[in-house]
Amino acid sequence: MPIRTEDPQALEKLEAKLKKLTERQDMMKNINLILRNSRTSKEEKIKLVCEKYQFQVETVEKLMNPPYSYMKVGFQSFELSNNNAEIGRIKKRIKRVLRYQAEAREVEETGELPEIEFDGGSIVDNVPYNRIQIFFDEKPDADIRTKLKRNGFRWAPSNSAWQSYRNRHTLDWVKQEFNVEEAV
Repeated sequence: MPIRTEDPQALEKLEAKLKKLTERQDMMKNINLILRNSRTSKEEKIKLVCEKYQFQVETVEKLMNPPYSYMKVGFQSFELSNNNAEIGRIKKRIKRVLRYQAEAREVEETGELPEIEFDGGSIVDNVPYNRIQIFFDEKPDADIRTKLKRNGFRWAPSNSAWQSYRNRHTLDWVKQEFNVEEAV
């Protein structure tokens, strides 16, 4: 299940995921060092990896005998680079969650949601729910509704508003579409 930004435990979940990925990266590197060491016998390599990382003998043998001739013994470079890329993505995500939590605390302290009026309605930056909401005075015409849908907005009858997740693209589009110069 995806980790949602507005989830109160999002930071803890992401940090746990980062720790797990970092440990996996270290484990793959260490196993590669063991398996690619030319001074150690095959039996010693299998024994060492099985004892240290609780791998099955069959799994270690598969790592030692890759299915294709162009593959190296151990974990492949793409596995290491993919895991490393995921580590980088999670680190960026943690920064975004921290920024979101700071914004949510600020809104909670002031008790007011940032709101900007425009001709025919208002735009609300609903930080606690991680949404940009647009309230129209009257039902918008079909052209505006189509533009809203194309830019990630959906009608939310529970709020009587068009809303979308908060992100840079959405904020920029709303400012441009409704001629709003102030920051939402």
